[in-house]
Amino acid sequence: MIRWSRWVEINLWALRVNFRALRALLSPKIAILPVIKSEAYGHGLLEVARVLAEEGAYGFGVSEPEEALRLRKAGLALPILLLSGFEKDWLPEIYQLRIIPVVVSVKMLEELGKFLQRKGLSMEFHLKINTGMNRFGIDPEELPRVFEILSKNPHLKLSGVMSHLACAEKPDDPLTQEQQRCFLEVKQVILSQGLKPRFFHLANSAGLIFLRGASGNMVRPGISLYGSYPSFKARAYVKLKPVMTFKARILQVRSLKKGAALGYGPLYRAPSERRVALVPVGYDDGYLRSLSHKGFAWLRGRRVPVIGAISMRCLTLDVSEIENEVLPGEEVILLGGPKEEVPVDELAELAGTISYEILCAIGRRNQRVYRDV
Repeated sequence: MIRWSRWVEINLWALRVNFRALRALLSPKIAILPVIKSEAYGHGLLEVARVLAEEGAYGFGVSEPEEALRLRKAGLALPILLLSGFEKDWLPEIYQLRIIPVVVSVKMLEELGKFLQRKGLSMEFHLKINTGMNRFGIDPEELPRVFEILSKNPHLKLSGVMSHLACAEKPDDPLTQEQQRCFLEVKQVILSQGLKPRFFHLANSAGLIFLRGASGNMVRPGISLYGSYPSFKARAYVKLKPVMTFKARILQVRSLKKGAALGYGPLYRAPSERRVALVPVGYDDGYLRSLSHKGFAWLRGRRVPVIGAISMRCLTLDVSEIENEVLPGEEVILLGGPKEEVPVDELAELAGTISYEILCAIGRRNQRVYRDV
């Protein structure tokens, strides 16, 4: 039987704990729409969706019709929001899969309306408003045109209005305050037209934690579900557990003499005699090259540094301070761990990136093993 040299362990029980911790911050009247796009941030779309459905999620947020198709084929019947807009060629599939599209432009609303009129169908949708992030979304000044389209097309059923916070991890930032103000103004304008969307939603993970889902009756947590904090300050508000652990086995152990070069560059030369362990994990496995000579792993109850350049399928650990001989086949934790031995947020800071990138890269490129205990 062939053993894996590297694998990702997904703790579904930790996912449950995180969902419940976030739920406890909210009023029972606020619906939770977990964001599970991009293979649930590398954790596995279907496995994560099943657990969150059991825990009481209202539905799911995805980015591609293919993700919705997989959910429907797996028997998951909860509402699915297509968060990032759509192409008009997707509309037949969107209707067939009972997807709720998010409309992010007037043109997109017109295309949806034409499709529904031509087919004699009705469909609910959510309208995304640009409140200051200037990414996807309809500008508030365009609302009169939106109302005009809706008044002429009864097939269009506005069931939600949403926006997205640019820096919700900074609740006192002027932009965060302005986005909330703008969203509430838009809400009042929409209600004044006699429209009655079921949902208004603005809060992502940081908005949920710091603002308690302010300005709406739905929240869209993503990164926090997977045990990563949107900012260090968030740790004071909620206790999360890491869901992903990246493990590997040492392939070879060797000695370096003082002054010996190691790897490409060479980025590293031994300052003294050192013992190093070679691990068959590199940037092809999602372990970022920017962690060269910066990262660390967990071996026998202590941190060991990554030394030298990370290559396509190899990284090197300095195990000189580990007592007794380190042997090939021993397990090391490269990310996560049951007690957060290698915090993803810390690795992200060392790499000059965000936890999202690390989780997506590692989780999607390696064998996943699930447990729910």
